[in-house]
Amino acid sequence: NDLVFECRSQARIKRKGTLKEEYDAVLVLCNPGSCKSSLSPQELDPRIERIPFVLAQSDQTQEQIMRLMELRQWDQVNMINLSDICSGNIDDFQSKLAIAKKALFTCHSIFSKERRDELLSVIQLNKGPVVAGWGVRKFMKMEITQILLSDSFKEIKGWNHSTYPYYYHPNLRLSEKNKEWLITMNEILKKA
Repeated sequence: NDLVFECRSQARIKRKGTLKEEYDAVLVLCNPGSCKSSLSPQELDPRIERIPFVLAQSDQTQEQIMRLMELRQWDQVNMINLSDICSGNIDDFQSKLAIAKKALFTCHSIFSKERRDELLSVIQLNKGPVVAGWGVRKFMKMEITQILLSDSFKEIKGWNHSTYPYYYHPNLRLSEKNKEWLITMNEILKKA
């Protein structure tokens, strides 16, 4: 319907020198945030079947995940999102998501039926936990519930919010809360 959304389907964080293809964990977050690709959307042809992974400038969330990787001694993780619509501002993201839903644009999510094979390829390469960090925004409850009711993941790890089905996001804005997230997640993953 002539709508254009800037999207990112997956992101990988890889330790320098790592050659393995498998993931030590898959993280499920809300949306791609403000991480910017080294290529502009105009440089990528969206008509090709598989757009290659390209270098990107990390954002604060990815840097927090790198800290968790260091604690866990992970070499590579994959990050997927409830929605692939890019926005570093949660209110802007909520607005764009509402427009996408109204236009019945469902393939903005790797969890959509149209992208089941892509999701399965991520799951097959994962040799570790699935970590939920999709945050506590109520407007995402339908998407979260669909994931939890599906057979996509056997078990999800994360720092539970007091309200089900929410898990705290890795980047909580306050440095003390970010430290708490790291300590809490490391303890949860030690028990896994």
